[in-house]
Amino acid sequence: MDYRIMTKKETDLIIDIRDYCFRHAYEGETLEDFRNWIEISTTIGAFNKERLVGQLMILPLQINLHGQIYDMGGIGFVATYPEYRNSGVMKQLIIHSLKEMKNRGQTISILGPFSVAFYRYFGWEVFFDRLNYNLPIEKIHVDKKNLNGIIRFDYSYMDNNILMVKEVYEKYALKTNGMMQRDEKWWKRLKMRQPKAMFAVVLNEEGEAEGYIRYLIQDMDFILLDFIALNIDAEQKLWQYIYVHQSNVSTVRGSAAAHESFGSTWENPQFEKKVIQDKMVRIVDVEKFLSAYPFNALEKTLYLKVTDHFAPWNQGVYKIENQKTTKIAEKEQDACLQMDITSLSSFLVGYHDINWYHYQNKAVATKEVLAGWAKAVPAEKPQFYGHF
Repeated sequence: MDYRIMTKKETDLIIDIRDYCFRHAYEGETLEDFRNWIEISTTIGAFNKERLVGQLMILPLQINLHGQIYDMGGIGFVATYPEYRNSGVMKQLIIHSLKEMKNRGQTISILGPFSVAFYRYFGWEVFFDRLNYNLPIEKIHVDKKNLNGIIRFDYSYMDNNILMVKEVYEKYALKTNGMMQRDEKWWKRLKMRQPKAMFAVVLNEEGEAEGYIRYLIQDMDFILLDFIALNIDAEQKLWQYIYVHQSNVSTVRGSAAAHESFGSTWENPQFEKKVIQDKMVRIVDVEKFLSAYPFNALEKTLYLKVTDHFAPWNQGVYKIENQKTTKIAEKEQDACLQMDITSLSSFLVGYHDINWYHYQNKAVATKEVLAGWAKAVPAEKPQFYGHF
């Protein structure tokens, strides 16, 4: 079996295997969008002689982690033809992808797993609890607001309004741990994936945008694709805007971060909610990741011992001192926090604090070492809504 980066001339092979292995074939603007991302991304193919039998695509993206922007490899469109499954092809594609991401400076990777257990074995871990909700529109409860400050538009009539949407998203993404940064390519992707989406933007008295929603109305459902508010006033105005659709909408469908206790402040917060854990994270290059990591003020030197069976360059001991990280030969065990790459990845992005990992036997350290790491790592829960 030969594993290599695929060329633009092999685009049709990439499309064929995607269409065969997933539920439906891409057509129209969705297919055009996929072709665009094939050009931008790195696709690793597994070949049996001249025949493509498996593939894995790495999308070049960025993510905000505790205020630090990292280059990220978004893993998607992972596929193997059925006759080559359970033969080690997928394992080799993943190993090659880790090497490729490291070479490209993508220090962290995120994917949506078909199986959490499968990708956990290779070092990825769940890191965000997303709350999906089906909200009867009559249960929306906010103080009635004057909606004169709302601007509504769609892709056929955008003018400069889309610039306000992008500015609001960027402000929110830069202050929210775990949010994916959206460049022009990603905004183009959203348009091609949901060309019938509509927007509503909230303006303050000075005419500045403070929030927006991107949404679809299908049958009797109001489907929220984005809900971004920079303050509570903008949030309430957006909910009021949604509520006034009650004559032609019965249910509002959307997502929120589970840790934000969505709807709990309303008069009747009992409606259908479901926690989904469908995104996983992995540090690709520990030394580079730690070197950029925004630790809190360090009171003492920290030592970290990492185990990583599929990215051997990460294995070893790291010394973190004065915001500088260096890899060292060894250190006495009692001075180190010991974690495998799986748990370390979700810990450093903020999924749980260090005491949770220690309780779960996923972190080995003395009480003194645990206390040092508890102070050093920012306590911000991540949010991630990107879909590959």
